[in-house]
Amino acid sequence: MTDPVFGGDEIRTEQEIARWAAGVAAKAEKYQAVSRQVADVTVDEASGDGLVRLSVTASGALASLEISDKSREVSGAALAATIMATMRRAQSRLAGRVSEIVAAVGVDEPGTAEALVSSYRRRFPEPAPDAPPWADQVRPSAPPPARRPVQDDDDWDGPAVTE
Repeated sequence: MTDPVFGGDEIRTEQEIARWAAGVAAKAEKYQAVSRQVADVTVDEASGDGLVRLSVTASGALASLEISDKSREVSGAALAATIMATMRRAQSRLAGRVSEIVAAVGVDEPGTAEALVSSYRRRFPEPAPDAPPWADQVRPSAPPPARRPVQDDDDWDGPAVTE
């Protein structure tokens, strides 16, 4: 859309304003369409072992989670790692879905589409393909040291305690 040219005769100025206003309205409708469609995005993902199926929303939040009965055969830590890895893979696919929407709606302003898609790529990066699913999780700290048994204090000079 080109900027209007003002300062000619009144009729031309009115035509330029009308053309400019129509362009602004069309651009606003495109952005509203992108916003509505992105808000409705969900991405489905399943773990490679079939243990977990889930969906995430456009904000990256977990929308649904199904855990297979095979989960009884793995530890809680392994199940948690599988859920987190599967969720990260789903989240990393959000940028692609947003890119498809932007292209379908026809947002063609330089940098606008890329800025939107880049924000998703920064928030939800592609997980490293060779990293184990638990690689980026915080490992629990070492267990606390064993408590020493309480010993009687033989040098107590205070009054005796009776029950």
